[in-house]
Amino acid sequence: MPLVAAFSGWKGIPWLCWSSSDLKPTLVLHADHIECRVLRTRRKPYDAVSRVDYRQTAGTTNIVLEFSDSVSSFVGNTANRDLARDAIQRLARMGCPLSPRSRALIDG
Repeated sequence: MPLVAAFSGWKGIPWLCWSSSDLKPTLVLHADHIECRVLRTRRKPYDAVSRVDYRQTAGTTNIVLEFSDSVSSFVGNTANRDLARDAIQRLARMGCPLSPRSRALIDG
């Protein structure tokens, strides 16, 4: 997924982050795992995703990934609603639980 920026935050507090990067933000949905990068690359199996959320404000279109084995979250800014919808649909097909906002985006 092409990203314009990525952020590390805390579960349940998506608008407050402790790190960010627009140099090399990464979100890759592999067949058996997710690869995401803010400052360092993390690889997680899909079953480690505890929730996929969607947040949009002026200038940002964010996919928020929360993981069951971490208190931090990954936030990827696609800056594009269609790209975010595609990523969330793919995450849903891999069995990742969706928030009501994510479900509303893909149900449309």
